[in-house]
Amino acid sequence: MSVIHQLQHIYPSLRVITETEAGDTDQWDYFLSPEEEIIAIPKTERNKQELELLSIFLSPFEGHSVTCTEREAAWKDLVRTGELKPGVSWPLSYRFILFTFDDSSTEKSTIKEALQSLFPERMPLLWQSDRSGYIVEEIFSDDQDVLTFEGIPDVLMSDFYTNIQFFTSHFSSHLQEAGAILEWALKGADLADRYHLPGVVSYKDIIPYFYVDDLPDTDWHQIEQSIFQEVLEDKDLLQTIKVFLESGSNTSLAAKRLYMHRNSLQYRVDKFIEKTDLDIKNFKGAVITYLALLHLQL
Repeated sequence: MSVIHQLQHIYPSLRVITETEAGDTDQWDYFLSPEEEIIAIPKTERNKQELELLSIFLSPFEGHSVTCTEREAAWKDLVRTGELKPGVSWPLSYRFILFTFDDSSTEKSTIKEALQSLFPERMPLLWQSDRSGYIVEEIFSDDQDVLTFEGIPDVLMSDFYTNIQFFTSHFSSHLQEAGAILEWALKGADLADRYHLPGVVSYKDIIPYFYVDDLPDTDWHQIEQSIFQEVLEDKDLLQTIKVFLESGSNTSLAAKRLYMHRNSLQYRVDKFIEKTDLDIKNFKGAVITYLALLHLQL
């Protein structure tokens, strides 16, 4: 059974269309099938999570709503096929910057210009849905500046009156791995969304969540009961310990972040160690505790 026939069981109004029929992005999502057929799925028949899943195994099709530059088309082909288009000046290294807006009512062209203004040179930007897409940050020389995100989400939120999230992949010089890197970044961005990580999340931030997310719920129940049985209802204590560990177990820094006296913080740390029998002042105890705290989504 073809992909299209399988999808039609889930989305009864799915249509296979020509390129000239694509364009009404207010009512339809467009994708390319593995056979390069254009699929139209009504927005009313899918939810946000389904859209993100569809975007992983199908290539979003932009139609005429936003014009692709020649360079963006080359990256789109590279991500899909792994083949380098001849005649294109490819970068020394690159990374993907995924972005998501809560509100999809703003024109894509307006958002694109705002995001492009963050860079000294124009970067390829490709859309995956009405409210999400990715930028390819291309590096052509060793002395080229890399985008830093300090304050950027706040500025864009004030401009568009909507929440925006970024996820950055690692830099790579292996162009043929672009598709695999983007797919891994999409998984990371999905985890960041599900665990409510704010603002700008990098590939390093999300790595612990891959371990956390893969453990079955039954195992997590046993871990929570075995570690946190005596403190599970004390959310303030657990939040304090999480901040303490995220501060590199630096009591002074954690106390400052929590607006708490250093002695009060030390008392809570000692209380946690006493009740759980886990010494979070050493590496092994800290790792075990921190992964378990991530699962609690404090």
